[in-house]
Amino acid sequence: MRSALSTARDAAVSNGALATCRLPRLIYARSSIAGDNHPRHNEDRLLIAREAGLAAVFDGVGGSAAGEVAAHLAAQAVRLGWQRIRERQPAAPEAAPEAARVPSTAALDLPATLSTLLLRAHQQIRAAEPHLTSHAERPPAGARGGATTAAVIALTAAADDTRYRLGYAWVGDSRIYLLAAGQPLRRLTSDDGVLTGLVHEGMLSEPDALRIDQACAAEQLSDLEHSYFKLRNGITQALGERKTPSVHAGQRTCGPGDRILLCSDGIHDNLTDRELERVLRLASPASAARELVGYALRRSREERGISLRAKSDDMSAITIVCGQ
Repeated sequence: MRSALSTARDAAVSNGALATCRLPRLIYARSSIAGDNHPRHNEDRLLIAREAGLAAVFDGVGGSAAGEVAAHLAAQAVRLGWQRIRERQPAAPEAAPEAARVPSTAALDLPATLSTLLLRAHQQIRAAEPHLTSHAERPPAGARGGATTAAVIALTAAADDTRYRLGYAWVGDSRIYLLAAGQPLRRLTSDDGVLTGLVHEGMLSEPDALRIDQACAAEQLSDLEHSYFKLRNGITQALGERKTPSVHAGQRTCGPGDRILLCSDGIHDNLTDRELERVLRLASPASAARELVGYALRRSREERGISLRAKSDDMSAITIVCGQ
């Protein structure tokens, strides 16, 4: 005769209550440094909540401390908002020590939920505008006041309980990449930037915009394309601006061997997608973020006449590796 414990365990498994035991382990790493032009003032803000399956990069804009405060407010709003959502979901079952404890959110619309969190973060930054203005330190003419880009992901158990649902949302030009096992690097986000705007206006094709964005030498571009390249890091919307931003969002699944990268433009403006992919493939899970930041920093210090991409900026990266 089977024990009552065995019967109860089988029933729990059939209901998905113990399914997270089969989820692969998630390994998070992070690294962030201030740019050489303001080494004591980093306007990027990183958010990692391992137990909640949440990660985000915020890049404050505005050329002053107001951007840093805006990024902090956005990170806080997203973290607390996701925590409240998790508390309303069925309790996560006890998982094996090496497995991630993620909420049971099969019915949760991740893209819509993350979009709502970013819009609430926008509202909180707007409500704090007088405080942000007081932090401004003579921002340059035309600079944004207290605003920030955002790239956020949430990982929850997929329907088969052996993979994760990856929900993501963004505003601005902080990016999210996925390096799926056995596949090339894929960018999940599309910048709210000048090149994207030129594509929407029919002035550039998507392949040409990508070629310009990934250029490494001036001779690869025409004079007009070079002028576009120099404007590639100009963003068209951010959280905290007077106009409510249009949040972009999506969802997919990820599983064993997959690697996720979230980064600010200080990383992807200095490094090409090919360089990002190479580091993600070869670096250990614990060192990938640090190696990306170090690589971008070295590139930023190259002579402009030698390196077209060299750009001093705050540099931040979060990497997440789905264990085997």
